[in-house]
This record gives sequence, structure tokens and C-alpha cells, in this order.
Amino acid sequence: MAIIGFLAKNGPATRGEVAAGLNIGVATARHNLQLLTDEGITRQDPPATEERNGMRVQYLLEPEEVLQRYRRLGQALGVIPQNG
Repeated sequence: MAIIGFLAKNGPATRGEVAAGLNIGVATARHNLQLLTDEGITRQDPPATEERNGMRVQYLLEPEEVLQRYRRLGQALGVIPQNG
């Protein structure tokens, strides 16, 4: 959640920027950013499918995915109507 909030407030960021901004280790940031990317909540720019040639990878939120998951969570908790 902290990484999602950080990216929402600070826009695209590298692993190092996320780690520094949240006062966590780079390895922790890398691991969690990979999990978020695997789930479609964030994406990498440039994507992992492209040759990066030393380019710094930035992570961006996928706002529609975040919104859909927020809605599903709210519905599961009963704070958002099922048809809302």
C-alpha cells in the first residue's frame, strides 16, 4: 500500500527513488515492485520485454487496475454497494 501511495503522489519513480522515499531497502522495493507489476498494478517503463541498455527503469501506477481493486475490496467489506 505504501508503494502504491508513493507512486500516486510522486508519479513515475525508480526502485531507488521508491526505497529512499519510503525509507526501505532497495531489495525490498525491488521485490514488492515486481509483485505489483506481476499483478498489473504497476508497469515498468521501459518494459521488461524491451532491451534497456542501462536505462533506469521507472515504475508507474495502472490507475484503472487500482480503482477496480479498490472497488472490489470495498464491495467485499460492504462499504461499497455491489452494483456501485
